[in-house]
Amino acid sequence: MIDPIIKTIVVNAVPERAFDIFVNRIAKWWPLYGHAVSASQGQPALAVVIEPRVGGAVYEKMFDGARADWGTVLVFEEGARLTFSWHPGTNKDRPTQVEIRFETYGDGQTKVTLTHSGWEVWATEATGKRTGYDSGWDYVLGECYANAVAK
Repeated sequence: MIDPIIKTIVVNAVPERAFDIFVNRIAKWWPLYGHAVSASQGQPALAVVIEPRVGGAVYEKMFDGARADWGTVLVFEEGARLTFSWHPGTNKDRPTQVEIRFETYGDGQTKVTLTHSGWEVWATEATGKRTGYDSGWDYVLGECYANAVAK
């Protein structure tokens, strides 16, 4: 078994607001210029969308208007938890899984914990992919998302 990536940050927002920013405002904070399928073609994506319901799509609107699927929402507990399959720009038959939990932490703060698991589906490529995502989530969650909540 390959250990999951676990990232935890504390943001100055109640869980409902932290969740709303993550899900409904993701296109405003996600780094569309570097962490998107479009970026592999030298262009920033136009948007990232999480459809707010179980079975909803997680996808990118690419620079040319095409859609690139990233995953499917598996758990949607508004203000508390979001889980989705994860396969941006890769084979959707071999997704990993991302779970984000939003928990009250102190007065007006939220502890946000991201767990990215299921690396075994990548067999011999798993360790390399996990290493890339480990630093990627530091930037995406720890900087981009955290800065969006702080605004």
